[in-house]
Amino acid sequence: MILHFTLLLSLLLSGCASSRGFDRNAMHATFHPGSGAVAGQKTPTTPTKQPTMSMPFRLALYFVQRDFPAHHTIQKAEWVSADGDALADWLTPLRNERIVTDIFLLTDSTILGSDVQQIRRAASRYGADAVMIVDGVAAVDRYNNGYAALYATLIGAFLAPGTVSEALFMIDGSFWDVRTERLFATQTAEGHSKSVGPAVGVEDRQVLAQAKKAALDELGKRMIDEVRRLRDVPPRPSDRLR
Repeated sequence: MILHFTLLLSLLLSGCASSRGFDRNAMHATFHPGSGAVAGQKTPTTPTKQPTMSMPFRLALYFVQRDFPAHHTIQKAEWVSADGDALADWLTPLRNERIVTDIFLLTDSTILGSDVQQIRRAASRYGADAVMIVDGVAAVDRYNNGYAALYATLIGAFLAPGTVSEALFMIDGSFWDVRTERLFATQTAEGHSKSVGPAVGVEDRQVLAQAKKAALDELGKRMIDEVRRLRDVPPRPSDRLR
């Protein structure tokens, strides 16, 4: 019994004595160069100043699945189908406004990483007019506070709120015309979550899921405004003649 408690105590106190914070620069660096949503572009691309799009259009959502070199705090985004549903829900009002006819999740095994050329071609094969590419990265900071001193007692190890888990989730979103390669908009959104409690009761996975949801909600708010701007920008004379 004493041996088991000693092992438990050592696990509770090891590796999480103080906060390390979040390395935002390192997290941003995972998006580019070579790993972000525009990795497939031959030259740097910025959103067009005069976007035009025939409306209504069909929109595909693509969530990037990728790996990057191991980092002691940063981890790749783990996307699930519910994430696509959540972003689609934010964009659903665009249907009622007759800006889009359909919003669907693009899943294609031929796409390698975050190559935008491959993503655009796949979106075109599935009948999309535009594609929204979503890339993500996460980090967890787990550490002890002053209450962790109570972990030295048996009851404190299970009841003392001595462990803090904070999660930061970053999303890089870009909105492309499938046929013309126009980049209409880019947005970066963040979500943060925090949980405090006994070490055995605080789960990093739950905190990370909450941070991801907050980031997706923020991206949804920003992207729906970006898509609406396409409707509000008058076409150029050259576009009217097409």
